[in-house]
Amino acid sequence: MMHEEAGTPEFWDHYNRLLKGKPAPTPVKRNFEALILSYYDSDGYQKLKLRTKSDYRRYISHIREIWADKDPARIETHHIYELHRANADHWRQANYLVQVMVVLMNHARLIGFIKKEHGNPAKGIPLFKQQSDGWEPWPDDVRAEFEALASKRARLVYELCVGTGQRIGDVVKMKWAHFSDEGFDFTQGKTDKPLWIPLTDRLKTHLDGLARTDGTVVTDAMGRSVSYRIVAEEMRVIKKKMKHEKASYYKTHGLRKNATIELYLAGCDDEMVKAVTGHSGVEMLKKYGGPIRQRELAKRAQEARNQMERSKSET
Repeated sequence: MMHEEAGTPEFWDHYNRLLKGKPAPTPVKRNFEALILSYYDSDGYQKLKLRTKSDYRRYISHIREIWADKDPARIETHHIYELHRANADHWRQANYLVQVMVVLMNHARLIGFIKKEHGNPAKGIPLFKQQSDGWEPWPDDVRAEFEALASKRARLVYELCVGTGQRIGDVVKMKWAHFSDEGFDFTQGKTDKPLWIPLTDRLKTHLDGLARTDGTVVTDAMGRSVSYRIVAEEMRVIKKKMKHEKASYYKTHGLRKNATIELYLAGCDDEMVKAVTGHSGVEMLKKYGGPIRQRELAKRAQEARNQMERSKSET
């Protein structure tokens, strides 16, 4: 009466149920529909941040739509490669699909839908390279016009992004309790990295003119916290009013790049920049700092050589 493969989790589950006199449950059909529902119930998914859960669901919905009835054990690397290539017009989304497939197929191994020795067919797929250096920093003329037209709340968000070098998602969650005359401390939402950062003179001056409460720094008219989407939309509305023809091209996240560049122009090295922005590695700093990073670090390196030569000549 036992049809499961000996030694498998299903075999032992059925065996233990027979010992206890309990009937075996109706077998779950092994398909992506069952896999996805199982993943949504897993600790791995439940521990994700809300934003990440939302992103995962978006891409999992696509996988569910095309492969709901497919057996995960029959999916091979070339199938996932073809899925990736089919979305090549949107490279970021295509890469994310592969990353989500890695997670799903790993869960499939955990629950016995695919055998461990088969490996994860989603791993090793070459991802599309980023087609640019990412978010563009705001040019001086765009910044000047935005500052002139910005609403009080949009200007506050702008100053916090530039002054702290943080993502807008973290900026809207900052509370007055994070700030003191010396600096501010908080934990980055994306990285869970705790940071303490001194205030720039410019940001301190801007914050000094604001009433402090027990809640968030960025609020609505009633003093309540606001979402990332509401603030982002407000920033977009202001940019639509600007005369600069490319104003809408520059995204709020680009201000994080402005902050990174300013740090390099001020003579900071990679470790000093990371201490402020919270970047975890040099590769991201290369993208955010761009040619400015290379130029400023090269200037410091060559000046060190000049100092060495001068010291030799003096002796």
